[in-house]
Amino acid sequence: MERKLSLQWIKLEEVESIGLDVSMEKIDVCLSNHWQKQYYRIQNNSQAISQFSKELQEWWLNSNVPLVIESTGMFHLEATLKLSEDGWNVKEINPIITNQQIRCTIRWTKTDKTDSAILAELWQTKENELPTFSRDISTMSLRKKMSVLNFIEKTIINMQKSRNNYVKTMGMLKVDCTWLAEFDQAIEHLKNLKQEIEKSMVKETLDEEWKRKVEIFDSIYGISTLIAIICYAVFGNINFKNKKQMLAYIWLDPKLKQSWKSFSWYRLSKRWDSYIRKKLRQAAHCVTLKNCYFKSIFEREIQKWKHYTEAILTVAKKMVYIMFSLLKKNELYDENYVLNFGNANM
Repeated sequence: MERKLSLQWIKLEEVESIGLDVSMEKIDVCLSNHWQKQYYRIQNNSQAISQFSKELQEWWLNSNVPLVIESTGMFHLEATLKLSEDGWNVKEINPIITNQQIRCTIRWTKTDKTDSAILAELWQTKENELPTFSRDISTMSLRKKMSVLNFIEKTIINMQKSRNNYVKTMGMLKVDCTWLAEFDQAIEHLKNLKQEIEKSMVKETLDEEWKRKVEIFDSIYGISTLIAIICYAVFGNINFKNKKQMLAYIWLDPKLKQSWKSFSWYRLSKRWDSYIRKKLRQAAHCVTLKNCYFKSIFEREIQKWKHYTEAILTVAKKMVYIMFSLLKKNELYDENYVLNFGNANM
């Protein structure tokens, strides 16, 4: 049963932030200020969300009041898109941040009600760190296709490994493998499906502003159009403050370990989606073959007795830094760009 918005304990003009904890069937809402909170619940469907937005408008809630929503896969998308379209100040937050906040409490209490309160309180402590939701339909479509591609590629690799292992074992046992032809057809079908999805990504309809960003990524000699589209889906609609923030967004930065006088960088963070890191490594391999500047970076790392993977990752990091600078200046890459970019900024 729907619970109509009723503000008995808090005045709407005193609301500083609103936390929305989204699940598959319901949304727990917390209206908060520094001294009091009020909770209620709505259903997670288009009709209930539209009614919720309408009631906030009827109560003359300031549209600048942030609505903080945790990113929960596909469950939060409908509410986020609808509220953004209605002009509300929607803030999307990483679940890692909310989990850290819960661990800071004494009892580690985690319920839908307390989660909505934590989301509302996070605005008061991390106001400058929460990005405004600004992703368009094409970006979300590309990201979902990336997720499907990642799953298909992993499935193909696992199927090929299982097939080779089976053939090797049956060969030792001298048993015929009559059904392998159908298994090979299934693998080939997945490869064709992968190619069709990649073609649809390249043909994705984009606005002029987004096309420009794809052109910027694609201008780097050695990067394919598909990699440029993937980079746009990941980086295109986010305003990074600096190049290191852009690198950290895909968790390609190393972890820092420090204790007293001991100080070291070790291993990559390796969070978020592994698909973008894999594609950036592939792009880094291509640019080392076709671009003299990146080739010199790769050879320099190899001369330092670095492993091939470490050298390629260094090239990938330099490539991300250049992408950041190109986006910031809205310029295309050219052969002499690195000279203008300056080694000091690299």
